[in-house]
Amino acid sequence: MRNNSLFTIKRTPLSSVEEPTTPSAEELEAQNRIGDLYTRLYDFVEEVSGSLKRKERFTIEKGLEIVKDIVQTEDATNILYGKAIEGKSMPGNLAAHSANVCIYSLILGKGANYPQEMLIELGIAALLHDLGMIFIPNEIVNKKEKLTTSELKQLEKHPSYTYKILQTLGKKYLWLAKVAYQEHERENGLGYPNGLKGGEIHDYAKIIGIVDVYEALTHHRPQRKGYMPHDAVKLILGTQKNLYSNEVKRLLLTKLSCFPLGSYIKLNSNAMCKVIEVYDDSPLRPTVEILFDSQKRKLPKRKIIKLSEAPLLYITGTVHESDLPQ
Repeated sequence: MRNNSLFTIKRTPLSSVEEPTTPSAEELEAQNRIGDLYTRLYDFVEEVSGSLKRKERFTIEKGLEIVKDIVQTEDATNILYGKAIEGKSMPGNLAAHSANVCIYSLILGKGANYPQEMLIELGIAALLHDLGMIFIPNEIVNKKEKLTTSELKQLEKHPSYTYKILQTLGKKYLWLAKVAYQEHERENGLGYPNGLKGGEIHDYAKIIGIVDVYEALTHHRPQRKGYMPHDAVKLILGTQKNLYSNEVKRLLLTKLSCFPLGSYIKLNSNAMCKVIEVYDDSPLRPTVEILFDSQKRKLPKRKIIKLSEAPLLYITGTVHESDLPQ
C-alpha cells in the first residue's frame, strides 16, 4: 500500500524554521476559501434541519457539491481538521457535530485510499448521519446526569428516525439511509438497533461510527471538558477496542491522534500557540508559533518553537480560538 499520509514529514533546518515566510496573498485566499467550506457544511445541515422541523421536503444536492469541493481541493481536509478540532461543538449543536464528523470521516477515507467517488459518498453519509437527533428532546441531549433506561431507549431511536428521513429521498439514495441506520452497530455485535456484526456492517458506517465517538470525546460536553485528540484515541482503543474493526482502529490511530495544522494549543509553560508544522514520526511534538506568553500577553515579535528540539516543553491541552486573549 502506498503511503497516503495526511502530512508530509519535513526535515527543515532549524534556522529556516525560526524565520518563517509570510504566506502570499494567493495562499491566504486559498486558505480562506477552504475555511469557508466549513461554514458551508454547517449552514447546509442547518438548512436541512430547518426544513425537517417545518415538515418541508429537502434535497441533498447542495451538500454533495460541498463535499465534492472538499474532496477535490488540495489540502482541504488538513485545514478543515484544524477548524473541526478547535470548534466548540456541543451535543445540541447538530450542525457543528455533523460538519466535524464529515471532515474526520473524509480523513479516514483518504487513509483507506478511497477513490474520489467513494469519498464523496462517505462524506455525505457522515454529514447526514445524525439527522434523526432533531426528534430527540433537548432535555435528554443536554442532560448532565446519567441517562435513565427509558431515556437511553429514546435516544437509541435516532438511527431509525434518520433512516425514515433519508428514505424520503427515493431509491437513488436508499444506500445512504442504510449507512446512517448502521452507524451505531459495532464489530462485536453489541451495537444497535439490530446487533449487526463484522461484515454485516457497511464500511462507511464503521468509519462514521468510530469518528462519531471521537468527535464527541474531543469536544466539551455538559458533564466534562473535551479530551485532547491523542487522549481520545487512547480512550477508544483502550476501553472500546472490541467495538471496532482493526482497520478503522488503525486509521483512527494514524490519522486523527495528533494536533492538526492551524489548531491552537497550550504548553506546560502556559504559553498559547498555533500549530504550524506537524510530523508523522513525532505527531505529539509539532512546530508551533507562540501567540501569547504565560501572562497572556501578545508577543511583540514572531517566535517559532520546534517542540521536537525543546525537550522541556510539551503540550498540555487544546485551546479554542474564541478563548484566545483579545
